[in-house]
Amino acid sequence: MAEEKNNRSEKLETLDHQIRDIINQWNEDPAQISNFLQFASKFSYSYSPRNTMLIQQQQSGAILCKSFQGWKELGYSVKRGEHGMEVYVPTPITLLKIADTEIPYSKASKEQQAAYDAGNLEGRKIIHFKVGYTFDIAQTNFPPEHYPKFLDRGIPSELHKQCTEVLKEFCEETLGVRVFLQDQDQEIKGAALYGFHSPGTSEIHIASTLQDTAAFSTLTHEVGHALAHGTLDEFFNIGSHQKEFEADVMSIMLQQHYGLDERKSHLVGHYKSWLESDPKNFAPDKSIKKMFDLYSSQVKLLDQKMIQKFPELAQKLLAPEIEPNPEAKLQKQITRKSIPKKKKTLRR
Repeated sequence: MAEEKNNRSEKLETLDHQIRDIINQWNEDPAQISNFLQFASKFSYSYSPRNTMLIQQQQSGAILCKSFQGWKELGYSVKRGEHGMEVYVPTPITLLKIADTEIPYSKASKEQQAAYDAGNLEGRKIIHFKVGYTFDIAQTNFPPEHYPKFLDRGIPSELHKQCTEVLKEFCEETLGVRVFLQDQDQEIKGAALYGFHSPGTSEIHIASTLQDTAAFSTLTHEVGHALAHGTLDEFFNIGSHQKEFEADVMSIMLQQHYGLDERKSHLVGHYKSWLESDPKNFAPDKSIKKMFDLYSSQVKLLDQKMIQKFPELAQKLLAPEIEPNPEAKLQKQITRKSIPKKKKTLRR
């Protein structure tokens, strides 16, 4: 048992080492972060940043991943000879407080388990990670002719102006942040200043000089600030380069989701400046995790507003579901019918 635990620990340490190597590569070439965020958009940022890093490193062409059991439940099978990609798998564990120590619920005696279940024994839940495996859709017998529906995403450029208005409504109605488009009163001057977010007044101002796509792009950046740095405490206690980096991460994620391709150079510049100016607090993986969580908490609400305005975009914005394999379902039914029923034997 101890040997098995050590082996499991070594596997996790190997994954940890791979994550550190990836971040070191980012330090040498920050442009790789933009590529990583583009890659993560294929999965609608549903995987954790660490698992997304591992998947990209092991199979950069992956488009949709599930566990072996996940594919099996849908009626599809992993092809013979395919090797899964190693990822972290969170596993909840309950620790029971026994005297001055803690033991896992599974190792406790039946009496101790009963006492905990009855509320007579203290305990706490923690998340333990183990190594698991995930398989891309191309490693299964899923029909290749259906792949395109998982790749055709985004909003046509001619709709960017209307979508900027929808994003404005989202900020005001959902986030409680007023947005001023085509702002002339604030005199936003200079080619480098496109807009700003003010946490003190809960406002976003966008320059009047920006055209449709540029206005949408800039607003996604300021939305990142509103979500991550919306309070005065967050605004003053987070370094400026870190704030700009985090806002750029959100901007790239939203733009990838809606079919734009902007702000890559901005992110690289802010990443380098953050690394050079504040190395003690430099933790890009934590910032990315923070923005992934914020994105996941808001994007469905924003998509609903977009689809209310443009119902025809539903297929492009909503992540397509994989329908169970009808042939596998039919085969199950045939198999069940072909199994002869056992004859009942009468007892005398």
